Amino acid sequence: MTSTALAEPMPAQEADATFVFNPRDPDFHKLPYPHYARLRDNDPIHRGQWGVWWVAKYQHVRAILKDKRFLVQDIPAKLRRRNQMLKTQRVSANQPDNIDALIENTENWFSFLDESAHGRLRKLVSSAFQKRQIDRMREHIRASAESLLDQLEGCAEFDLMQDFARKVPPRVIAQFLGVPEQDIERCTQWAHLVSRILDPMLSLEDYADMNQASQDFMAYLRELLQQRRIAPQDDLISALISARDNDDRLSEAEVISTLIFAFVAGEETAAALIGSTSLALMRNPAQRDLMVADMGLVAHAVEETLRYDSPFQMTSRTALEDVEIEGRQIRKGEQIYLFLGSANRDPEQFSEPDRYDLLRDRAHHIAFSDGAHFCVGAMLARIEVQESIAALFARFPALRLAGEEVRYCDNAVLRCLASMRVNPH
Repeated sequence: MTSTALAEPMPAQEADATFVFNPRDPDFHKLPYPHYARLRDNDPIHRGQWGVWWVAKYQHVRAILKDKRFLVQDIPAKLRRRNQMLKTQRVSANQPDNIDALIENTENWFSFLDESAHGRLRKLVSSAFQKRQIDRMREHIRASAESLLDQLEGCAEFDLMQDFARKVPPRVIAQFLGVPEQDIERCTQWAHLVSRILDPMLSLEDYADMNQASQDFMAYLRELLQQRRIAPQDDLISALISARDNDDRLSEAEVISTLIFAFVAGEETAAALIGSTSLALMRNPAQRDLMVADMGLVAHAVEETLRYDSPFQMTSRTALEDVEIEGRQIRKGEQIYLFLGSANRDPEQFSEPDRYDLLRDRAHHIAFSDGAHFCVGAMLARIEVQESIAALFARFPALRLAGEEVRYCDNAVLRCLASMRVNPH
């Protein structure tokens, strides 16, 4: 067996046989960071209750993300196995007959492709992204944010998530992709349903909802693609249709999967990050006031939130061969969950990691993953959140919570506020 590439040789880590880590704990869902700290301290490469591995330390998480002996989890294969069960067994009256549409939707998502397929698709899609010149989106993003804030002017209180954070990203991603304004709401609803695909704790009813959303979303996009073939526009849909690498080009199925993935990842991540950045600034008023006095620190605030309260808390990999990491024997085919949220709070990597600090020395957080699967939409997400936060706190510099109670969405992977009442003045 071999060991992962680490900064320096480490002594074998002895597991604490009495330590139990339970990601189903309601307290973990509400605030995972104390749980991560116990995991890092007691058993940072932990064999979980369901036979999977939980990895909590920065050096291990980042090493595995970059290690070619670990493959991204083959979610489509998992879905195909579940699909076979649905077609041959009846275990619940509410189960769907199949999840064919969900499989067709997700089998070409970047997150689930192996190295060769991922590289090919990423190259073609990246060329289309470059043609769109993401940085020129700043003006549109700021205008969208300002328009929403105009509607909130004069309110004594509002829900920052429902009235602002969740409304900016769909407008931006729809304009970027080329989705007509009148269709944004239904595309957002479909994307929100499908976004739970990475959650390891789904019910059969959840799969039924995701399958129906996939079916509706794909049918809508097929019609939109046909319109763009006839009359191309300056949008990502048209760019993807024409994207080429010599004689290679994207199939219609790949274009549709890429568009849905872009909508799901772009809308959910940005909304989560707008909410988390706003919450961190309000709970740290000295940092909020520092940023308001110098709006050049907005980008620092976004990067610090990515580290401090990462939107995507975990990702997963599968071992392609037997691997030993600090005395742990990870067998070929075993599944590993990498806690990005824990890695970004690791005191071995970040000084005083539980402190929110806009002036922190920049250290390499891994909120957007690392290695070959680094998020292709990271630049757009950063610009989108920077402009939204700048507009929000320029308009309401004394923004504060209307009570300490906030509510999070029921999603084990994406840490996103569902509701957050605020006082603007």
